[in-house]
Amino acid sequence: MTNDIFELLKENRGMLVDRWTTLTLQTYPNESARFYSKEKDQFHNPVGHAMSKGLAEIFEAMLVGRDIQQIRPMLDSMVRIRAVQGFAPSNSLAFLLFIKKIIRDELGAEIQAKGLEQQLAAFEERVDGTLLVAFDVYSQCRQTLSDIKNSEFINRHVQLLKRANMVSEETRLS
Repeated sequence: MTNDIFELLKENRGMLVDRWTTLTLQTYPNESARFYSKEKDQFHNPVGHAMSKGLAEIFEAMLVGRDIQQIRPMLDSMVRIRAVQGFAPSNSLAFLLFIKKIIRDELGAEIQAKGLEQQLAAFEERVDGTLLVAFDVYSQCRQTLSDIKNSEFINRHVQLLKRANMVSEETRLS
């Protein structure tokens, strides 16, 4: 019997990460969620694999108290995927908050019985910090997408103008 929230979370890591992964994958349309949940091969299911692997890594990093900026690379693939999939920004990142509810639902009675509420609050602060870093990653991804779209738009129109003999290389460079 442990009186440390981090030990309690470590003991229940598998169940917590499995529930977190399941809830995260359920944010996708039904058919996609079923596929992402069932197909385990990373080459047939890169989204499901990235989510499953990423959530396990993030959970472990939060447990050991890794610096929030060190978690950034772990967030990168998951947030990039969600940034290009058309989710609203809030829905793209809400999955990170699911772990708070899962812990409270699954371990709430035990946490309360052992008086670990303050320690839980400390862990939840790590979750909140992770969310803030994820927002930075998301914003950067969206900016990159916007830059790519703008560049493609300009290039397409320059090509059209060239075909119509309305612009030359010199004009484009100026």
